Amino acid sequence: MKMLHIVCGKRFEEEIVVLFQKLEIKGYTVISGVGGSGVTGTVTASNSPMNQNTNTLFMVALGYESSFLPQIVAALKELRAKHVQGHDDREIALKVFLQPCEIII
Repeated sequence: MKMLHIVCGKRFEEEIVVLFQKLEIKGYTVISGVGGSGVTGTVTASNSPMNQNTNTLFMVALGYESSFLPQIVAALKELRAKHVQGHDDREIALKVFLQPCEIII
């Protein structure tokens, strides 16, 4: 089993959800208002839905779905390329991480 973490700016939330629907990913967790610091700057955590300058964390546990990982990664790379192209090839608020995952309870 693997865990996919997607950390993105709030403005990418809807596109990520649409991508999940297209790929038929039905199980995931969304944590909105996430803060942090990285190559795109510092973002303060906020629970206010009015604050558009926050990050969102998507967590997707991939069991049998991990066989679809190449399609998932390709779709995320395509999404990133679309936004980087209009962003002067600078870093954008979209990072994807893949880690081993084990259910213990």
